[in-house]
Amino acid sequence: MGDLAANMAAAIRDGGALPKMPTGLTLEDAYALQKKVVAAVSDGTVAGLKAGMTAAAGQQAFGLTHPLIGSLYESGRLAPGATFQSAPGVSLECEIGLVVDEDGAPKTAGPVIEVPRMAFADEEDRNGANLVACNIASDRYIVGEQRPLRDSYGDVQITLTRDGEEVCSAPASDALGGPQAALAWMLNEARERGLGVEDGMLLITGACGGIHPAVPGHYVADYGDFGRIEFTVT
Repeated sequence: MGDLAANMAAAIRDGGALPKMPTGLTLEDAYALQKKVVAAVSDGTVAGLKAGMTAAAGQQAFGLTHPLIGSLYESGRLAPGATFQSAPGVSLECEIGLVVDEDGAPKTAGPVIEVPRMAFADEEDRNGANLVACNIASDRYIVGEQRPLRDSYGDVQITLTRDGEEVCSAPASDALGGPQAALAWMLNEARERGLGVEDGMLLITGACGGIHPAVPGHYVADYGDFGRIEFTVT
């Protein structure tokens, strides 16, 4: 698995296609492989955690019955106003990110756009275990302004537009029932999978409004009074 992890990490760093994945990878083996891949890509610096496959439709497409957890690379962090290129497998997700302390207690929250990259070279490799192994396609993410924690995010409606046309609109509760419930699941899953939580980490809680290809255009993610993020895909 050592050579496989190194080759996967190189593909993630260089924007290339993943190597052919082994058949019959179990979920436990996949999470062990994920740790090796993340360590190689991040050089030991992990910025936070991400919830993935939080929607039932996505789970079904990958043969899953539950969400997944992965890590965020410090090198993938982008600021609002960022410009990046469209490419095969690059997608956009509207999320809420929580900054936590060393115990996992949330300190602040803000809008986040995740920019994952699905890089399987073979369509037959698109299954849940392999998705875990490649760190749930983690790549880049745009972090909006962090704000004081709210008691509830039930009134937050998220709308993503491209060149003025609506891409999606969904409530903040769309991912695992909302940020608070998603955080509770993530902290429990992190403990189960041996993933550490440190003070200042960013935890992004899952896609609100689905996953969308990064088609070129100017995007505005409007979270109402919770904030907004603008960015451009070329």
